[in-house]
Amino acid sequence: MCQGLSSALQHALPGPAMSLWMPAEPDAHSSSADPPLVRKTLFLVRHGEAVHNIEEAKAKSRAASEASSEGHSPSSNAFKERLEAARRSVLQNGQLLDAELSADGKLQALRAKMEIESLTALGNTGLPWPTAVLTSPLQRTLQTTALIFPGHPGVHIRECLRERRTGLPCDERQPALQIRSRPSFAFMSSFNLVALDATGASSAEDEIGHIDELEDRAAVRRRTTQLVDLLRDFQEDAAICVVTHKGFLRELERGPLGRTEATEFGNCEVRVYEVAITESGKFTSELLYSAFEQ
Repeated sequence: MCQGLSSALQHALPGPAMSLWMPAEPDAHSSSADPPLVRKTLFLVRHGEAVHNIEEAKAKSRAASEASSEGHSPSSNAFKERLEAARRSVLQNGQLLDAELSADGKLQALRAKMEIESLTALGNTGLPWPTAVLTSPLQRTLQTTALIFPGHPGVHIRECLRERRTGLPCDERQPALQIRSRPSFAFMSSFNLVALDATGASSAEDEIGHIDELEDRAAVRRRTTQLVDLLRDFQEDAAICVVTHKGFLRELERGPLGRTEATEFGNCEVRVYEVAITESGKFTSELLYSAFEQ
């Protein structure tokens, strides 16, 4: 089964040769003493390139040139600090509030759509089609979701999937009612988000993205455990896709998914896991597909 899937995918997917890692016997099936109560095929997707990604790349490139001209080595702390300062400075721009996808980002999302369709269109050897899609409420993830899963009846917007709270405008979302009014997002379920905003516990503090509470990586990793609870809630869905952000995905993989050396996701990169939650609450996972991970 795994060998057949690997061989078929190599021929079905567009672009360069893919690196596939397919476990023969996933841990999720191995324990009869602690059988899984929940087992899912979990698709993970990072959003496409957004306009703030372009601006920070330009700022870092300029800063790198300046630091090099001053004699700083790329491996030096001074060089790295110069790049980080330039990146954060450009991202303070209030016009980048809840940044949207770039033109390239939209094309990346369409390619990810083709990739997922190829992964799930191989008959008995293919992966199951995601019957539920969980997405971050930021515009770049909502746009990515709309392009990959247009009109999908099982799309749910969830606050816990958002990017790390950095205090930067690009990482703050619009109010739920404004999101809900967008025609391109109208097919998505936003009731959870609307209810959250109604309690006053939402993230949309003001028009330029200022917030009182920031998150470090440890806080994001703690937040990723909420996805495990979400998997329990969607009991009828054997396959779920999560569309979210690089920071969230990094902490999810290196934390709950147990892949401490996992590389960071590229824009619109797709990875697929088999996950299981046992009667005792143990969470197990196995990587089924990645185009780039060994």
